[in-house]
Amino acid sequence: MNLKETRSIMGFCCLALGIMALMASCVPTPKEKKPEIRRTCVQCHPDKAAAYQTGVVHQPVQKNDCEACHLPHGLVPAVLLRQPVPYVCLPCHADFKDTEGKKSIHEPVNKGKCEACHANHNSEFPKLLTAAPEELCFTCHDRQEFTRATVHAPVKEGCGSCHDPHMADNPKLLNKASDALCASCHATDNAEFRKSHQGYPVTTRCVDCHTPHSSDQPGLLKKVVHPPMKSGDCDDCHEVRGAVINVKSPEGGLCLSCHDDVPADAQHDPVKEGDCQVCHAVHASDYAGMLAQPPTKVCLTCHDQGQMKANDKSVHAPAAKGECLSCHDGHAAPGRTLLKQEPPVLCYSCHDRKTYSDTAKPHVPAKEGRCGDCHAAHQSNQGKLLVQRESSLCFSCHQKTRGEKGFFSQHKPFAKGQCTSCHAPHGGDKVGLLKVSAAGGELCLTCHKDLAASKAAENAHPPFAEGDCLTCHGPHGTDQANLIKEQAGQVCLNCHDDISTEVSQYKVQHEPVAKNQCIACHSGHGSPHPANLRRGMPALCLGCHSEVAMYWRDGVMHPPAGEDCTTCHKAHGSDNASLLAEATVGELCAQCHDRDKNFNTAHHGISPGPKSCVSCHDPHGGPEKNLLYPVSHDPFTEARTSGDCTPCHEGRAK
Repeated sequence: MNLKETRSIMGFCCLALGIMALMASCVPTPKEKKPEIRRTCVQCHPDKAAAYQTGVVHQPVQKNDCEACHLPHGLVPAVLLRQPVPYVCLPCHADFKDTEGKKSIHEPVNKGKCEACHANHNSEFPKLLTAAPEELCFTCHDRQEFTRATVHAPVKEGCGSCHDPHMADNPKLLNKASDALCASCHATDNAEFRKSHQGYPVTTRCVDCHTPHSSDQPGLLKKVVHPPMKSGDCDDCHEVRGAVINVKSPEGGLCLSCHDDVPADAQHDPVKEGDCQVCHAVHASDYAGMLAQPPTKVCLTCHDQGQMKANDKSVHAPAAKGECLSCHDGHAAPGRTLLKQEPPVLCYSCHDRKTYSDTAKPHVPAKEGRCGDCHAAHQSNQGKLLVQRESSLCFSCHQKTRGEKGFFSQHKPFAKGQCTSCHAPHGGDKVGLLKVSAAGGELCLTCHKDLAASKAAENAHPPFAEGDCLTCHGPHGTDQANLIKEQAGQVCLNCHDDISTEVSQYKVQHEPVAKNQCIACHSGHGSPHPANLRRGMPALCLGCHSEVAMYWRDGVMHPPAGEDCTTCHKAHGSDNASLLAEATVGELCAQCHDRDKNFNTAHHGISPGPKSCVSCHDPHGGPEKNLLYPVSHDPFTEARTSGDCTPCHEGRAK
């Protein structure tokens, strides 16, 4: 590179550096960022923070670390947790994440309801419990079971002596296996222990005889003790070979050697097979009949179909209480399914026969004692233990009534399938199995209370006033609106046949009458207006003929038209056009307007023809008092002033 080239490159570099320096001087210097100020929950809520620092305090609360559990910007006024309970608890209490393999889990733990037992901020009780440990368990568990005459020592010390409050590897939340737990306090190998057990080498199955919490019997024995055991005659059933206690003979035969009252032809499978311990305890029990489990459970261990389902709407009271033996015999019975008696005799041991079958007018299934046709024995997903939906059950017999479900208009209870809203399902003393008599409208008024006052009114329609609702209405459904039995007009004419005869003779019929639409003008129940009209005159007619009142507001109303349309028109029909009451308009007008001197003067001595009144006058109203039409023929307009009618009528000069 020569000197000239070198100088050129150096010059270019100097120029570039100068430009860059100039550009840098134009760029603004960034302002120093202010540090972000962030307030904590405690700074805004010091009163709450102080209140939560008393007693036993949750660790995040101790550290004023509210955000460990809460979102910092909850929706006012709610304070939102980061996650719902129990998930918000698990990051710190990780040992509760894995419940798999545990033989027993405390129900609140299993449902994730930590707050059922623990406070979330602070508590006056240990481990943030919501109540004293000796009281907390009794919020769910019946205190009576733990406070009988003799109380087991560990119970006095607290439930935690034997149970884990959360989950355990043993049944019933026990800290150890049942026998090992008992042996941790009771020495099973000393002489005193053997003596109390008739010298038998008892080391296991402690809870077969003893209740672990409290008892009204000495030695914490259960309520019902097997007689041989109670008398100390263990040798009646057992024999000892070394450290082993055996029964003398197979189970069923051994039991039957004493319990000879069990029928030889017993039908219950466990009895037939000699498996007495399927249902009974062998030494002692807290339940009558020495049942091995509560009555609510013992039968259900085999009979799963009897378990009460969550969606069942109704449960038979004995089944709900686990009183299976109210209806069934545990060993043998003459009836099917071990029933003590066959229905309906069995049913009537609880349910009053007079109410269900011995009524004046019983329902056929009730009369014949076929309770099972309609009701399930144990539980149902329908109300009142029905075997299927109420309407479906009724329609299974009442096929004709079922057909009414297709009608256009349906009685609301019928549409909803609520047959027993009106009918007594077992029977009674009313016609049609009605709960309340239909006479006098008594049944209908139990729902339609708003009609009671109208029924008592002086001007009520006679069938309505007398409560004969079914004269006009169908009880279930019809193809007419408002449950009218037939076309509305036909229902009316069934009683008002004189109107039917009268109308049939008219040349001209009022349109609603011709269409049998009586209720267009008349109310079916009654009204304060004559002839049960829906509205008074002339408002009723104006509902269809609004043009009649064209001039009434800003002009003059013809008095008959504004008072009573039937002054000039017939309501149902007429032999005259426009339903006029007279053959000609003139005859009709002449009833009020005399053809005297004033009449002739007003008409300039001209005597109008019998049909000509409405050729000049509007019969309903007009812009002026004379009711003349607003538009008139020019010669007539001039003649009204001059009295000269000769332009059209020769010889009729003024």
